[in-house]
Order: sequence, then structure tokens, then C-alpha cells
Amino acid sequence: MPDPTWSSLFSCKQPPSPQHSKRPPLFSSDHFNGLQRRLIVIALATLCAVAAITYGGDQLNIFFIRNNQRPISGKLSYELNTFIIDRYQHAADTLATYGEIIDVSSGRIQDDYTPLLRVLNTAQGALNVAFVYVMDGSGLVVGCSTGPNGENLLGKQYGFRPYFLDAMQGKSSFYPAVGVTTGQKGFYFSSPVYGSKKGTPVGVVVIKSSSESIDTFFTGPKDSVEALLLSPNGVVFASTIKEWSFKTGWPLAPDQARRLRDSRQFGDLVLKPLPFSLKDQLVSFTNKRYCAHIQPLALNGWSIVTLMAAPFPWAVLLLLNSVAFSIGILCGLLVVHAHKEEELTGQVIAGKRASRRAERQRHHSMLELESIFSASLVGIVLVRDGRIVNANNRMTEIFGYSREEILHNTIRQFFPDRQSFRYFVLQYLPLMTKGDVEQVEYNLRKKDRSIIPCTLSGKAIDSKNLSLGTVWVIEDISRRKSVELELERAKAEAESASVAKSEFLANMSHEIRTPMNGIIGLASILLRDPLSNQQREQLSMIQRSAIRLMTIINDILDFSKLEAGRFEVEHQPFSLVTVLKEVIMPMEQTALRKNIRLEYSIAHNVPRTVEGDQTKLMQVLTNLVDNSLKFTKQGKVSIHVSRSHQTLDQPSLLFEVADTGMGIDPDYQQHVFESFTQADSSHSRNFGGTGLGLSISKGLVELMGGRIWFESKPAQGTRFYFLLPLDSSTGSDSAANLQAYSADPVQVLPNGHGKRILVAEDEYINKMLIRTLLKQAGYHVTVVNNGREAVEAWRGGIFDCILMDIQMPEMDGYEAVDRIRQAERGLAHIPIIAMTAHALRSDRQKCLDAGMDDYVAKPIDGNAVLRLLQRYLSEPSHHA
Repeated sequence: MPDPTWSSLFSCKQPPSPQHSKRPPLFSSDHFNGLQRRLIVIALATLCAVAAITYGGDQLNIFFIRNNQRPISGKLSYELNTFIIDRYQHAADTLATYGEIIDVSSGRIQDDYTPLLRVLNTAQGALNVAFVYVMDGSGLVVGCSTGPNGENLLGKQYGFRPYFLDAMQGKSSFYPAVGVTTGQKGFYFSSPVYGSKKGTPVGVVVIKSSSESIDTFFTGPKDSVEALLLSPNGVVFASTIKEWSFKTGWPLAPDQARRLRDSRQFGDLVLKPLPFSLKDQLVSFTNKRYCAHIQPLALNGWSIVTLMAAPFPWAVLLLLNSVAFSIGILCGLLVVHAHKEEELTGQVIAGKRASRRAERQRHHSMLELESIFSASLVGIVLVRDGRIVNANNRMTEIFGYSREEILHNTIRQFFPDRQSFRYFVLQYLPLMTKGDVEQVEYNLRKKDRSIIPCTLSGKAIDSKNLSLGTVWVIEDISRRKSVELELERAKAEAESASVAKSEFLANMSHEIRTPMNGIIGLASILLRDPLSNQQREQLSMIQRSAIRLMTIINDILDFSKLEAGRFEVEHQPFSLVTVLKEVIMPMEQTALRKNIRLEYSIAHNVPRTVEGDQTKLMQVLTNLVDNSLKFTKQGKVSIHVSRSHQTLDQPSLLFEVADTGMGIDPDYQQHVFESFTQADSSHSRNFGGTGLGLSISKGLVELMGGRIWFESKPAQGTRFYFLLPLDSSTGSDSAANLQAYSADPVQVLPNGHGKRILVAEDEYINKMLIRTLLKQAGYHVTVVNNGREAVEAWRGGIFDCILMDIQMPEMDGYEAVDRIRQAERGLAHIPIIAMTAHALRSDRQKCLDAGMDDYVAKPIDGNAVLRLLQRYLSEPSHHA
């Protein structure tokens, strides 16, 4: 009989049949979109009709106005041509034939001027003009009528006027202008005067009309239009609107305006443009619209311009547009009505089609679900009344049962034993009432009795009524578990390799630094002895080569520590001035040898004491300055420190290292901060290095929370910038730290002090080096080979300080120090200074934790060792 608990958990009923499809809506989206498109088309057509009516109606209105305007313009042109221009020109031509005028032009009248004056005054009165005068062949006025106010032009020189020049060439001339002498505008009509023989004119007769006669012609509206007399250059000479006179119909070019001023045709008047352009067919002024029409005159390019009001035909267009809108609305209503009829007519057909389509979709959905159920990559079982009623093919593949062996059986058969099954039911039955069971790992049993790890996910048909049954999804995770084990083994191997790498780096550092200590130290000692110049130069080259090799070793170790994430950032107060001096001081000899200036500067607003990691800052600056010196042949290398305003969240300092060197090629600039890369990697390159300095600098700057970048142009130098969040130091111990960092180098103890030093060192060269160094400084030195001998020597002798190597045979430095510290309890404390090739920060801390007082890394710096000895030995005696 089935387990009642299991029955309540896994039983279920057949799922209800799907509901029938809903009736399609009266207005489907497709039909609604069709109606919408038609209404949009009608609306667009209506708007287009309105636009066409508006535009076309306005253009038709303008067409009729222009048809009415043309005869008016023609009439004004005809009147001006006939009654003024032709009349006065004919009068000038007639006067040119009078004997008195011919005689005075030819110079034959000497004393009697009365007959000529009578002719000129008579012509002036008959024509009602301002002046009638005669000029000889040079342009000098030799005869003139009396003006309205008694003026007389006799003796004036007008030879420069165009109307004189044209007449002297045998042509009659019409020239509107402003008088040079009178300042009054007028029409100048000139005609050539011939002597006895027709040939070259001997003079010119001129008729100047009065300004009143011109203004009278343009006084008041002419048939409801405004009229203007326009010169060939666009200057308004006369107009029905007085304010428009002597303005330009359009803006003039500067050279054109200059020529007009030089001709003095319009005197000294300032020719400003009208508020509209007469080149446009439609112009606007006083909030009204006018049609412009230009009618040419008979002479010299002058023309009459008429402006006729062209108001917008609002009333007519409003009426026509209302009709268009009404037709559009009517068409829209007809389309909506027709659409409703189409929808109602197709309702029944659409319902039948929807019903058949829903049935086909239900059948297809059943086939799809059945295919998914069968082809699923995980096992699926359906449980009802405590028994499996359905299972997919994957279940048979996972557990090795046939489908018939699984169906109508209980799920108990997949558990290793009854206890495991009951634990599963009791553990996860309460969860089914609260929600789904997801991704539970459990060991299940196959048909061949083997146990496999699986994940189970369960979902109740109704969490409130578990008797309705559940659906379970089972996945075999044997392969995933195997992969996880492989990953764990690989992780352990990687960690082991990382430890081995660290040990290798430590050993490599020790093995390389030990012989390098001998090379650099012995070279330093030998350089103190009297040597020939050649010997001193060769020893200096050996020392520089060894130091360069140590720089390469340090770069490799620093790069390895950066990759491993073993750098730690310190926050201590230090002096910026001291840091810059310590960076520059070791490089001064290199700069001096290359004849390069090496300098630094600090902005006035930069605090002199800041908090941060002094060591890493010095390393970055040293790498950048060394790189600049390497690629600079002449000029200078400079460091500048300023306060940065690029960051607002915390104060930052901007460091700039600039040089005047060869610069960086643009093709290489994107690789500058990459590891093991150089601008010149050929066998014949001029500059050395590992290609790690800039990469290490970038890593250290980013480790300290900053960023680094550069600017460079080939043959113009390079500027490296880096931004660091360095806080200004205001603590009570800042001054002490500043003083410590700024202290001058200590002086070597003088000979004869007799201080006793015990040295524990197993390397012969290192023993000889340290013995020579200390003896030259005046110390008594005892050297032993290992830690055991060091302990015995300390117990049997009296020493002031011990220099202890770490890695030695028989007994290393750590054990030797431990024994000495245990044995000296209650006695005076003896200073012990570690002297080792292990140069990592962790090695330094390990030495201090072991009981040593200080630490010196190999290759040792002789001055550093002597400074440490002086510091510890200058304190009160540690002996009892």
C-alpha cells in the first residue's frame, strides 16, 4: 500500500482542458489600422487642398493686381518720358542752334553779354526751370540765366560732370543729380553746341529742371499706388513718399557705394537702404504687403518703380477653405460608416475562422509540449495519487529503467534506501506549501544500484492542496561534480605554483644579491684607494654596470610583486623636498656626465609635508627621471609638483616629469606602459633597459589610488604626469618625521674608537668586504661562518653590535638571534642588524619579528651600514 505521506505529496489530477478561444473583437487591430490609414489619407488630402487653395488664391490675387499695376507703371513712364524728358531734351537741342549760344561757346562774344542773357532768361521762364547755362569746351560756364533767388553759375567749372562729357562726345544727355553749387536736385539735360562746321563740339548748353517740378510729378498717390524714380545704381531720386528720397532700393556693395560718393552725383548725402528690397516682387512696409513693378525709362537705365497694395484675400480664402474642410469631414464620415458595415458583415466569418484557428493552435501546442517533454535534457515526472503517471525519455536514460518500468510505480524506487526517502519527504514537504523546491542536491539510485548525484526541482499544481499532485524535474550532475573536483585540484595546484614562484623569487633574489654585494662593495672599497685614472675609470664602469644589473633585478622583482598583488601601501608623513632631493641626488653624476640640467620645483600652494607612501613615490619618480635621462641627449630634465583641481572628492598633487629628449613615436605611444616593451627593440638600439620601469610606475601609481599619463612629440621631448591623492600632514609627529627625513647623512666614526663588531657571514667575498669596510672605519671586527659560531662567539666575547646574515649553513640567522635573545634575558641588550640578500618587504618584517633591531639588504650600501652602526653605537652602552 502506498505511503500516505508520499501520496499527499506527489498525487495529482488530470489538468483541465484549455478554455475556448475568446470571440474576436468587433474592431480588430488590422481593420482599425485600415480605417486609420484611410482617415489619415482624407485628412492629408484636405490639408493639401486647403494649402493649395490658400497658396493658389493668393497667387491669383497677386496676378490680377499685377495686371492692374502694369498700365499704371506704363502711364507714369510715358508721362515722365513725354512731358519732362523729351520736352526738356528737345529744348536743349533747339537752344544749341542759337547763334548767341554758338558765339559764346566759340569765344566770339567779348563784351556784349546782354543778347545771350536775354535768350537764356527767356528759355528759363518759358520752360519753368532752375537754370539754363552754356559751357565752353573746357567745362567752364560762360553764360548762365539768373536763378530764382538771383543765383548765377557764371565762372563755375563742371567739366567733370557726365552730362558735359557725354555732350562733348556729340550725344545729348539726361542726368538727374544734386547740384554741386546749389545743393538742389534736378534733371540735367545737355546738348552739344557746334561751331561753323559739324565736327567736334565747341561747347555744351545745359537745362537744369527745378526740384519743385520733379517733386510735383511725384506728389500724392498715383491711382492708389506709390511711385519712385530709381537710378541705374538703385538710388531713389524722387518718390511719392518723401522719406524714401535718396535711399537705395537694395543694399549696395562697398565698392559700388564708394564710386557713387566719388562721382558726387548725389552730393554728400548718406545713401541708406530702404527697409525693403525693390528686387523682390513682394515687399512689406507699415504692416502692409505691396507688389513691386519696375518700368524702364527711355534714357540711361533710369526706371519708374510702382508699389501697389496687395492685401491677403482672407474673406475669399476663408470661404473656400471652409468648403474644403466640409468636404473632408463628409468624406471621413462616409469612410467610418462604410468601415462599420464591413466590420459587421465580416463578424460571422471572422468568428468561424477564429474558432478553427484556435482548435489548430491547441493541437499544435499539445504536440509542441509533448515534443519538449520528450526531448528535454532533464528528467521530468508527473505524479498523481502517489504514483508516476508520466515520464520523459531522459528519465529512462538517467536511471536505466524502461518507460514501462517507471510508469505506475512510486518514486521511492529512485532513492538509495527507505530512510533517505523519508528524510527527503519530511525535509521538503513543508517547503511545497510555501513555494517551489528549486535545485536541491540529492544522491539517487540507478537501476544497476549505483548512486549518482542529482538536482531536484519540484512544483505543486496547487500549493494549498498538495493532493492535486506535483511535477518533478531531475538532472544528473555527475559530470558537473567531476568538473568541480578538477577545478579544485587545479586551484590547489595554482596556489602551490604561486607559493613556489614566491619561494623561487626569494631564492633568486638571495643568490643574485650575494655575488652582487661582493662586486659593488669591493669596487666601492677599491675606489677609495689611490688609483691611476684608467684604473679608476674601469672600476667605476664595473660599479655602474653592477648597479645597473641590480636595477634590472629590482625591476623584475617589483613587477612580480605587482602581478601577485603583494605590494602594500603605507601612510606616513614625509617631506616632499626631501623626497625630491633623494630622487635627484643619485642621478646628478649621470646628468653631469651627459651635460644635462637636472632640477625640481614645487608650487607655492603645495604643502611641504604630506601623508602617503614615501618609498613608492620615490620609486615612481626615480623610474621616470631615469627614463628621461636615458632618452635625453641635451637640454634638461625637470620635476614639478603642483596642487591639482581635477578631483573634488579629495586633495591631490600633480607630479610632472619633463624632458627635452627624443620624444615618443606616435605609433609606439599606445604601448608605453606595457610590460617588456621598448620604443627601440632592435639589436642596434641606443638605449638600454628592461622595459619594466614605466609598467611598474603605472602599477604603483594606480596602487596608491592615482593615475598616470603622458604627452609627447617626436624630437620635442616628453612630459609624464601622475596624479596622487596625498593629504597634507597636520599631525603632532609631522615635524619629527620631517626632521628625520631631512637629516644630513651621518659622518663615519673616526678611527681609534675601538668598538667591537661581530659579523656572521658564510660567503668569502662578503666577509672580506664587510671586514675591510669596518676596519677602514676604525672598528674591531670578528668574523664567523654561521649562526652556531655567532652564538658561541657572543657568549665568549664582548661585542657592541652584531651584523647577522640570514641564510647560513648549520644554523641560520633566525635561530641564532632567537638563542641570543633567550640567553640575554636580564642582561644588556645587544643591537643585531640583519644583513641579507632577501629583499622583499615580508623578509624585512620577518627579521624584525625574529628579534633583530634593523635590516640591511644586499648588495649592502657601505654608507648605510656605517650610518646604522653610528646610530646604534652612539646610544648609551647596552652592556652591564
